[in-house]
Amino acid sequence: MTDITELAQSMKAAAKKATPGPWALARDRKTVVSNQSHPIANLSDAMHRMLADGTTGQDAEFIALANPANILALVEALEKAQRYIEELRDWNAGLAQESCERQQLISELEPIRAAAEKLVRCKGRYHSEQNYRALAALFGVNTPDLPPLEHENVHYGDTAEMEIEALRQRIAELESRTVKLPKLKMLEDYLAEVAIEERKQILVGVKLEFHRACVAAGIKVEDE
Repeated sequence: MTDITELAQSMKAAAKKATPGPWALARDRKTVVSNQSHPIANLSDAMHRMLADGTTGQDAEFIALANPANILALVEALEKAQRYIEELRDWNAGLAQESCERQQLISELEPIRAAAEKLVRCKGRYHSEQNYRALAALFGVNTPDLPPLEHENVHYGDTAEMEIEALRQRIAELESRTVKLPKLKMLEDYLAEVAIEERKQILVGVKLEFHRACVAAGIKVEDE
């Protein structure tokens, strides 16, 4: 593989020693001359032949280095390197922009994730198990304190609604239920030793207070 740097430096050094261009062929189509018509080299002779002034050898050295193969190799390599440099610049600029955007996104999401994880950890106080699982799955929080689900595709929202509806029905049943009070056997046994009139007053008062408490709680009371 050609060392482009070494080749470029050699051509540069030779060009500084050579007769300034542009160069062209003389009328005989054999002699290379400068723009002042000074002969540079005779193509039919050995390029390294020295003339009386001793400069043609230096020109011949440059001509030898400036052959088409070297020039094409140099130009192709330089153009390829330039394209690669431009691609790297664009790529680096894209990476820098993407990195900046990702860092900004992370900085925005981290407080949210931290708050969500803290919320998940409060499941015993504020959340049902379904909400706890849903939040944990959403924010990638491990839940070693929960047993694995039998079906991973449980719909947490539907489950919660079903539980709420069942609780509502149970509350309605309790509110509409009629309670039949048993005889206050122990109280009656105690009051047997008290005067009849006093006993009746105490018993009526106890029943009234109990009845008021049940009514206040929304429970229908039916005396035995």
